[in-house]
Amino acid sequence: MTRKFVIGSASPIALDTRSDMPVRRRLTAKEFERNFSPIGMAIRESMITSIQAMEHHFDLLPIPVRYRASGAIDAWTAVRRLAGREGAKFSAALADPRGEVMDLSRHLCELVRHCLGEPPPDEAEHEFADIYTRSAFSQAFWLRRGALYEPTAALHRLLEVSDIASDVPLSLLRLPAPAICIVPEPALRDHPNGFKAVMVFEHCAPCGWEEHARWLTFCVWPHEDDPYPKLHVQSLSLYAGADSGSVEKALSHVCERYSLEGEALASWQRVLDYVVKVLLYLSLDVSPVIHERPYSTAPRKPAALGKRKRLEQHVARESLYDRYVVGPAALPERSEPSGSSEGSDRETRAHWRRGHFRMQAHGPAAARRKLILVMPVLVRADRLGSDCLL
Repeated sequence: MTRKFVIGSASPIALDTRSDMPVRRRLTAKEFERNFSPIGMAIRESMITSIQAMEHHFDLLPIPVRYRASGAIDAWTAVRRLAGREGAKFSAALADPRGEVMDLSRHLCELVRHCLGEPPPDEAEHEFADIYTRSAFSQAFWLRRGALYEPTAALHRLLEVSDIASDVPLSLLRLPAPAICIVPEPALRDHPNGFKAVMVFEHCAPCGWEEHARWLTFCVWPHEDDPYPKLHVQSLSLYAGADSGSVEKALSHVCERYSLEGEALASWQRVLDYVVKVLLYLSLDVSPVIHERPYSTAPRKPAALGKRKRLEQHVARESLYDRYVVGPAALPERSEPSGSSEGSDRETRAHWRRGHFRMQAHGPAAARRKLILVMPVLVRADRLGSDCLL
């Protein structure tokens, strides 16, 4: 009988060396440091809670709230603190509202490698790449004081029957916060071609561009039918400076830049069409927005409870979230009579005339332009059938 270290053990124990018994070996110092040091244990906890954020019992929560509710945000905060100077640099990159976000997942991967060294051959980095990406975006969202926006079902239907005029400039897209997360209504979230959420970050130029140029990065969590979805994040960046041109031109350019085609092109067109319309709607002076604050107003002082009850209270509070509800609760009924004369053999059928975002002249000598939304109009409401409902 010999004495060996068992993985995870702090002291040597007797080891049966019979041929039919599994071979156990002593952990190398590098392996022990990687798995059982304080930073190693903190990273392990962060990875576990990041995976748990995608479990089905969090399905009713918006994407960034899932990471807070699962404990992943707190766990990654602990990792950055334990990582010392490198962790502080990464925290600054996450929190900088001017910093671009496309490389944050790579920086997180590099931070983990800095803390633990190179991974063993059987622990391929590509297996964790998606975890790093989702975690990095969620950390950046909260550190940049991100805001959640949920369009109403009525606004969703309004945007479906509205277009964007060719003269609307992309530079009108202004975020109400350095980062926002748009949560579509359930009909879009649950549709096979829909998406769970879109995070939008406003920041300065990535490397190689003019330093102060304004960019928008869109991060999409697509809908997946997999019973255990990984919710792979898709992302792209869009130049939105004063000389970016029209929305139509910019969207066409970005599709060419990322070589989008086929289903990928159709998917991004659906996402960008929806998100751009929501942002344009938010820029209107008359947009109804309701700020709900259940998380901010929840009591923070711990009650005189036991440890388990306090933990349950904390988990329940972290599942709450503040949000901005955007759009009308219901659409007004608007109709327009037909132009045909009475007694005509051919009459216009009832139909919706699509709404559209366009620039309207105003001010002295009509020299200025402002964005307006021309609402959809129901033509010949007297001939309305069930197939004409908005």
